Amino acid sequence: MKSESNEGPSWVGLPEGVLEVVNRSPLPALIMEVPSRRIIVTNPPARSLLSPEGSELFGRDAESFAADPPSGALELLIAGRLNGFEEVRQLRLRDGSVIPSHTWLRAIGQELPRRHVLVVAMVEGRPAGSVRSPLPEDFRIVIGTCDVNLVIDRVSSDVDAVLGRTPSDLIGQAIFRIVQPEDLAGLMWALAQSTATGKGVALYLHVDDAPGGAELCQMLLSPMDPLPSFAFALIPVQQPEGSQDSDVEALLWETRRAIEALGCSRDLAYLTADQVPGLSLLSSRELEVLTNLLAGNRVPAIARKLIVSQSTIRNHLSSIFRKLNVRSQQELIDLFVPKTDATSSDK
Repeated sequence: MKSESNEGPSWVGLPEGVLEVVNRSPLPALIMEVPSRRIIVTNPPARSLLSPEGSELFGRDAESFAADPPSGALELLIAGRLNGFEEVRQLRLRDGSVIPSHTWLRAIGQELPRRHVLVVAMVEGRPAGSVRSPLPEDFRIVIGTCDVNLVIDRVSSDVDAVLGRTPSDLIGQAIFRIVQPEDLAGLMWALAQSTATGKGVALYLHVDDAPGGAELCQMLLSPMDPLPSFAFALIPVQQPEGSQDSDVEALLWETRRAIEALGCSRDLAYLTADQVPGLSLLSSRELEVLTNLLAGNRVPAIARKLIVSQSTIRNHLSSIFRKLNVRSQQELIDLFVPKTDATSSDK
């Protein structure tokens, strides 16, 4: 990786310490300059993925590693219409092989037009590493789903801590009713973009909170079948809007958490709070543990995947047992498996 002593147009506007932050990420991550798409920062997992033989990546066009055309959303991010977006791209490696990559691109800073973009990739079958997240374990991300009528049909219990509202306050509400009027056009536009491309998008929104005010959040949307239903994640923004000193480390780890949380929200999309009493009592972290358990993973594997201790996973399981009124992992699995089988047989 280039050191911070490198100076030049590429580095102007990057937050202090960004190189160390990206370098510590267990996921393949890079920063590219836009609109040129020129790579200016890479970390060891990205270099191992894209250049295992050790050839230089600095200054390369990021698109030279793609075997399929771009979605066209980067121009929208540069212009500030989106804060981020999802891509499922085919990566072309040096040995000629092509592998799928689930990638999120996020803007760095608020300056318009955007100058730098953080790219975080999740490649199936490749370890994410064991670096501990700097985010506190009680860091809150609200996750949920909206049905084809754009009505919230499921939301995690984190909504209480983030917005001071209970899940029952939001379930049954149209998504447009919890967003401040000035942000409705942006939300409608993002939904249209996500529906048209079949890919996730991210944007800033002011979401109504219990005291009658509004909480600035980043919302990540991921389309589901049937359209226009979608899964969402709401991340509270800690810094003042418009700040130029974005915390890139928090952005990187929040992106990872949001990707994982969106995945678990999609995995449980076949369920509503009515079908499993107590489901709306679970936090996003508990839902992540639950979906991993239903996927066949056990405590040691879940702990490795979420990069937490096994005792933390057991604590989450104890909380899930209590909220769903079950007494064992098998009883918990049995609570969901019949519904999964019934859903599959209907398709």
